Amino acid sequence: MRLKMCIESVNRRADQDGQISAEEISARAVYGQEGSVNAQWSKWTPAGHLQFTVSNPEAFGKILPGQFYFVDLVPTDKDGI
Repeated sequence: MRLKMCIESVNRRADQDGQISAEEISARAVYGQEGSVNAQWSKWTPAGHLQFTVSNPEAFGKILPGQFYFVDLVPTDKDGI
């Protein structure tokens, strides 16, 4: 299953020296009308929120508020990849 999300906020966290140490990213689900790529998910579950932390300095600044992303929900077992 695939759902479309919009980045709501990116909050940077700094260490004691003032260096960025992490970004806390918040995203909300985007509702999709019938026939849209997001309709399968949003027809039955039209609300959702995702929050995650990025701690890789090479990834800082890559995800920005207002951008859209697809999130794929793929079943797996506990140790699956």
